[in-house]
Amino acid sequence: MLKLKYVLDISDSASRARQRLAFSGLSFLILFFFTPAGAILGNTASLLFMVALGLYFVLALVQSWLISNRDRHWVKIEMPSYCIDLPLIAWGLVVAPEYLSFISPLISVVALIRGIRYGPCMLACHIGLGISIVVGLALFVPYWQAELDLVYANLFLLLVLPVQFYGVSMKIQASSKSLRQENLTDPLTRSLNRKALEAAVWRMLNAKEPFVLSFLDLDNFKMVNDTMGHATGDKLLKRVSTKLSLRLRAEDTVYRLSGDEFVVLSLGTSRADMAENLGQRIRAAIADAIQYTCPNLPVSASVGVLQVLRFDEVSLEKLLSRADELMYQAKRTGKNQVLVEKL
Repeated sequence: MLKLKYVLDISDSASRARQRLAFSGLSFLILFFFTPAGAILGNTASLLFMVALGLYFVLALVQSWLISNRDRHWVKIEMPSYCIDLPLIAWGLVVAPEYLSFISPLISVVALIRGIRYGPCMLACHIGLGISIVVGLALFVPYWQAELDLVYANLFLLLVLPVQFYGVSMKIQASSKSLRQENLTDPLTRSLNRKALEAAVWRMLNAKEPFVLSFLDLDNFKMVNDTMGHATGDKLLKRVSTKLSLRLRAEDTVYRLSGDEFVVLSLGTSRADMAENLGQRIRAAIADAIQYTCPNLPVSASVGVLQVLRFDEVSLEKLLSRADELMYQAKRTGKNQVLVEKL
């Protein structure tokens, strides 16, 4: 089954939203100014297409605004927009080919750009859709039956360009995957970083799936750096990350925020006793790392465990802030503690 998860990358979606604004705005203006007076009002198909362009422009504008404000609801617009980009271009080539025929190469350009960005499977999918559109135009639209040179030119682009850029697509996909992984990884501990946490929490909030956010901080970590050196402090942080990854479940993911602050994101933990047990396992895993690295120092971990069971008006900042408060409450009650709270 073809996976479309990569289309949800926010930076790519922002770029596509700008492209949709340009396409719909220019197409609307071309039809409005160059179509003979009354031709649009007298043609139901052309009128409906103009209305669709207007709605498409508004949707792209709303999506751009949501993305600029980091609102997770932009994805609700991106997925349907992504699926109707090519069909909308094809619709214009059917109802107003005399004025929009020059945009026909967009079919191959869109297929090529998405294929280069998302790999051979997406390239093949879009090329197949593009060929179907061009063949359909040639078979059923009189204008295109009379302009077979344009049809052949578009088919040539659809068949030749992918062959030319197949290798580029493979290299870009591999490079993009490597860079994305590096961009989401903490360089010291090799655990995931804050950016990866933001993406993961956004997915959970958008899917409205209950999860647990555990915020932990090492008590007296500065003492390790001061008495045993920063190299030992770095070793401790690495071992904490490793121990957490080994001792926790496959559904639990470790993130390093900064310094000695870590977050564990856990799925499928909705009962209070499970959340408490999770917090204790986190504390025990860290105790093992401490015992192995600096057993003679009074270092421990304070853990704030936040169960997220509601999703309205909730953001990553609010969740981290509340989990952080829980962690500091644990510190104030004597350190080496676990506090659990439901949200």
